[in-house]
Amino acid sequence: LGFYHMVSPSTPKSATVLPSIDLLTWLHSAPQLAQRDPGFFLTARARCGDIYLLRGGSAPMVMLGHPRHAQEILVDKGANYTKDSPIWDPLRSLLGNGLLVSGGSYWLRQRRMMQPQFHRQALAGMAALMSEAIAEELEAWDRAAADGRELTPTEGFNSLTMKVIVKTLFGGSIEQQEIESVGRDLTFVLDFILQGILAKSLPSWVPLPGRQRYADTLRRLDDILFRIIRRSRQAIESGKVGANLLSLLLGATDEETHERMNDQQLRDEALTLFLAGYETTAAALAWAYQFMFERPEVADKLHAEADSVLGQRTPTITDVASLPYTKMVLQEALRLRPPSFWTPRVALTDDEIDGYPIKAGTTVAPVTYVIHHHPEIWEDPERFDPERFLPERSQNRHRAAWIPFALGQHQCIGKEFAMLEGQLVLANLAQRFRIVAGQGSAPKATLSATLRMQGGHSLRLTRRR
Repeated sequence: LGFYHMVSPSTPKSATVLPSIDLLTWLHSAPQLAQRDPGFFLTARARCGDIYLLRGGSAPMVMLGHPRHAQEILVDKGANYTKDSPIWDPLRSLLGNGLLVSGGSYWLRQRRMMQPQFHRQALAGMAALMSEAIAEELEAWDRAAADGRELTPTEGFNSLTMKVIVKTLFGGSIEQQEIESVGRDLTFVLDFILQGILAKSLPSWVPLPGRQRYADTLRRLDDILFRIIRRSRQAIESGKVGANLLSLLLGATDEETHERMNDQQLRDEALTLFLAGYETTAAALAWAYQFMFERPEVADKLHAEADSVLGQRTPTITDVASLPYTKMVLQEALRLRPPSFWTPRVALTDDEIDGYPIKAGTTVAPVTYVIHHHPEIWEDPERFDPERFLPERSQNRHRAAWIPFALGQHQCIGKEFAMLEGQLVLANLAQRFRIVAGQGSAPKATLSATLRMQGGHSLRLTRRR
C-alpha cells in the first residue's frame, strides 16, 4: 500500500536529494493503513517528518503535515495547486462536477451563484427549518429516554442530521421512503469510494468488489434526486417558493450570463451539500459525545451554558453568539476527528516545498488529521479540551492549524451552515438530556471517503426537563 522516502524533519531544511526508501517505516505502518487506521499518518509523520513521499504503485503523493504547508498549498500558492489529481476521480463519480471536486472557470461560476444562498440572512431562514427538524427528531429521543432504550451513535446522530439536512435542503419535496433509501445508499457509496482511491495504485485489470452494486446505487440516487428537482421546479412554477436550499438554488442566476443551473448541475450541487450536511456533521456530533463520556465535566459545562443562556427557550440563530462553550465543544471534536482528513491537490508547474523540488503533475496532500494533532501546535494533542479554543489560548496559533473545512478560496461553502447546525443540535441536546455512556466500548476512527466512527458507546438518555 505504500513506501516512504524520508524527506525532512519537522522544521524546514534545504535539500535536493531524497534519502533512500525507509522500508522499516513501511513494514511498521502498512498494517495500520490496511485496517484503515488514521493513526497511520501520525506514525508516518513521527518517523519521516512533516513532508515525505508516499508511493502506492504508480501514483506517488507528497504528504504534508504542518500548518505552514496547508497555508502554502491552499492559500499562498493556491493558483498553482488544483483538484485535477486523479485521486479525486472516485469522488467525482458520485458528486459529478459539484463544488467539492470541480475547478477552474466552472467552479468559479458555480461558487458565484451559490454563495449568496449561504449569507447570514439566508442562514437565518434555514435556521428556523433546522430548529423545526431538530424538534421533530428529538421526539424519538424523548421516547427512547422514557422507555429506557439506548441509542447507537449512528442511529441517534445520523437520523438527527438526516432530518435537518432533508428539511433545509429539500423542504417538503422528499418522501420518507426516499429519505431512508438515500441514507442507506450514501453509507455504501462512501465506503466504496475509499476502495476506489486505494485502487488507483492497482493495475486496471484488478477486479474491485462491489463495482456493479456501486453503479446500481448511483442510478438509484440519481432517480431520487432528479425526481425531487422536478417536484421543486413544479412547486416554484405554481407559485410555492420555499425557503429551502434547493428552491434557492433553482432561482440562482449567474450575474454575467444570467443563466440558471440545469438539472444535472442542481443534482451535483444538491448531493454535495447533502453529503456535507449529513455525513460529516453526524460524525462530528457523535465524536463530541464519545469524548464527553471520557470527560463528563465538559458535559456539565455544556449543560450549565444552555441553562443560563436559554433556560427552556428553543435556541435560535441569534443565540449562537451567546453559546461560546457549545461552539468550542464542536470545534474540538472537529479538531480531533476532522471528517475530511486530507485535501489532495496537484501541482500545475514546478515548485519547491521546504527546499524539496515538486515537479508539475505531482499530487501533494496536506493531511488535516496530522495538522490537527501536530505536537508543535497543539499541547497534549490527543486530549479532548474545548477550552484550547478560548481567545486567549488561540490568538497566536497558526491560522492553518484548524482546517476541518479546508482553507482559501476553496474553503467549504457550507462551513457556516455546518457550524450552525452542529451548535443548534448540541444546544438542544444539552437542554433536554443528560447523555452518558451505555453499552459498547471506546470507538475507533476509520478511513472511508470521510473519517468515520467504528463502534463506540451507545447513548443512555435521561430527560433533564
